[in-house]
Amino acid sequence: MNQPEPTTDSTRTRRTTASNARRAERSGRQSRTGILPPVPLSVWLAAPLTGCCPTCEHPTSAACAQRLPQGLARQITDAYSRSGEVVFVPDSGNGTLLLAAARTGRKVLGLVRGSDHGRRTQQLFADQEPDTAVRAIIRNAPGPAALAAQAARIAGRAALAVIAPHDPVSPPALGALLDSARTALRPGGIAVICARPTPGQDSAGTLTAYAQAAGFSYLQHIAAVEAPAHKSRLLQPAESTAHGPDCACTDAAPGGGAHRLAHHDLLVFQRP
Repeated sequence: MNQPEPTTDSTRTRRTTASNARRAERSGRQSRTGILPPVPLSVWLAAPLTGCCPTCEHPTSAACAQRLPQGLARQITDAYSRSGEVVFVPDSGNGTLLLAAARTGRKVLGLVRGSDHGRRTQQLFADQEPDTAVRAIIRNAPGPAALAAQAARIAGRAALAVIAPHDPVSPPALGALLDSARTALRPGGIAVICARPTPGQDSAGTLTAYAQAAGFSYLQHIAAVEAPAHKSRLLQPAESTAHGPDCACTDAAPGGGAHRLAHHDLLVFQRP
């Protein structure tokens, strides 16, 4: 018969140490959960890509705020911010990101690259979202200095910044977008960079390096796949020949070539 271990000082010490370790582990998990946002799955299903940039010849070759699907913009907003919080969009594109945030009760500061662009975005809200337009502030920021000045208006207050630059984007332009996002975000705030995979280039790796150089901490890489799902399989979306109303592309159909781009890369970072 096994005899119970006699209670000694060393036994009590081992038990206390083990108990403290378990408490510390639980406390660490709780504190990390409290600091970091819930991490969504690394693969999302997104709405098919529609429309394209007025200036891009190949409408599926890159990501930018001009052609980000409304459903994907909503997914990003829901995952990384809450109703009533501030969302910062340093390049508001065609207004998709602004609409997605305003529709879900967020306050939005969206920057545009010119007065004409700003009027079109304001008109978009007037036509589609007159009741939520009061939650979106749209300001002109055509260059790095203006980006910095506008971001300083909400310095340290934004919960989320979404960057969807034109590709290719110059290093100075990308640096200005990242710096403005870091200024606007509160400590612990999230920055999401939307990109499209570029054949033969590690665009995700390059963007990650720039974001880390700007002072962000890397959290996650999400593939937002633009395809419907049936059971355990992804279905190939139907080909589309329709471009957006502002499109000046000469291609008869988007996405020519042997390899069809069918996802966005979402690179998620946190401001320390």
